[in-house]
Amino acid sequence: MVKFLLLALALGLAHAQAELEGKWVTVAIAADNVNKIEDGEPLRLFLRELTCAEACDRLELTFYIKAHGQCRKTKVVGNRQDDGKYYADYVGENTFGPLYVTPDFTIFGNHNVDKNGRTSNMIYVYGKGQPLTPEQYEKIEEFAKAQNIPTENIQDVLATDICPK
Repeated sequence: MVKFLLLALALGLAHAQAELEGKWVTVAIAADNVNKIEDGEPLRLFLRELTCAEACDRLELTFYIKAHGQCRKTKVVGNRQDDGKYYADYVGENTFGPLYVTPDFTIFGNHNVDKNGRTSNMIYVYGKGQPLTPEQYEKIEEFAKAQNIPTENIQDVLATDICPK
């Protein structure tokens, strides 16, 4: 019985990893400190790919940031912590991870502490390049509220993504 449960757990993790990995684009972003995700700010990420390594103990994010109208490709690697969330040092200390995952729509939560000690809660919504459905937007609102992010701070960024695909 224990072997069966371990096998089921391993298959479940492999399935979650398979849904998470791959090509993605940022569809929407929200933050309690909305100035952190304004156009031109380094936490306004335009994701391109998520890659798992070491059984997803390391998660690599490949994304662009836009500054002064120019796109700059960036890679950040998060290391999974004991609580299952990932940690990465990028524009401060970040603790992040998936909150909701489907094959074509994923919501990540991120807690950022900048170099001045200011904390920000964010959600990043990744998709396959399609506009949000009303049901997806409701799901984003649900997670924004859970992260204490005002729903009016949700920004649809798909149309503003001018960076290379």
